[in-house]
Amino acid sequence: MSNVFYTYVWGRHGPKGGPLTFTSKQNRTLAVRNMQEGDFVFGVVSRNPGDPDVQISEELKGRVVNVWQISDRTFDTAEFGIEARNAWDKLEDGSYRWPYALQPIRTWIIRDAPQFRELAGYTSSTHTQRAITAVQEVDAELSATLKDLLVTNGEELELMTPRYQAMAGNIQKLRQKHPFALNGYTVQPNTEALNSVYIATLGKGGRVLKIGHAQDARQRVNEFNKFRLTTELQWVLHTDQPIGSVQDAIEVERYLGNEFAKHRTEPNNNEVYVGLDPMAVLSKLATVRCG
Repeated sequence: MSNVFYTYVWGRHGPKGGPLTFTSKQNRTLAVRNMQEGDFVFGVVSRNPGDPDVQISEELKGRVVNVWQISDRTFDTAEFGIEARNAWDKLEDGSYRWPYALQPIRTWIIRDAPQFRELAGYTSSTHTQRAITAVQEVDAELSATLKDLLVTNGEELELMTPRYQAMAGNIQKLRQKHPFALNGYTVQPNTEALNSVYIATLGKGGRVLKIGHAQDARQRVNEFNKFRLTTELQWVLHTDQPIGSVQDAIEVERYLGNEFAKHRTEPNNNEVYVGLDPMAVLSKLATVRCG
């Protein structure tokens, strides 16, 4: 059975899922010794990164945003072609801050990311210094909550792979060795089912939207609300437009994402849009269907 850990991060995955990185070989070794291949590591955005130059969105601080299913294969970060994107990614000598990596088997981002400390099972003793530099295992209740969060809100990303073909070839073997199955079962998608493109608003009549695809849009929207507090605005299903196959629905969702890209909250976030009238999306969706 896979164990669950968490670590503090400074942001989300990019368009591709990157490796789990460390500032020192010692910290990586500590993580490897505490984990087993196939375990899950959840990335929680740091509230206090310890470096005054680091800029983290206030909206992201404290939220569970990333997940890795991890292997014990160690690499240098440079082997993935990763380079510094921000000034704080470099140390004073110009070297990359996180030069040591663990190869993931799978990676996800968490949509509608909840606050870590508001999840069932989080206690005053959950936060540790070890989670800042390496990984920290969580107890049974929080582990179950995080696994449930991954099932309902996780979106798997294409993996960033090492530059060398021999290394890249190991990934598929790892995926076969550790199939993704939580809570004792794997849900196989029904590829013949009718898929819809949906529009959901944050609060009735809101202009913060989610645009996505699902076989059961109402259930999907209910899942978004599962980890929101009752005092927070809830997601409301605005439009549930039948499309066809899952691939057809993905293509329509991608088209809408390109049309309304300027409303995205983040460049690599294709689902949440701010300051967007749902009727404008509905009109564009109707055009797509007519075309």
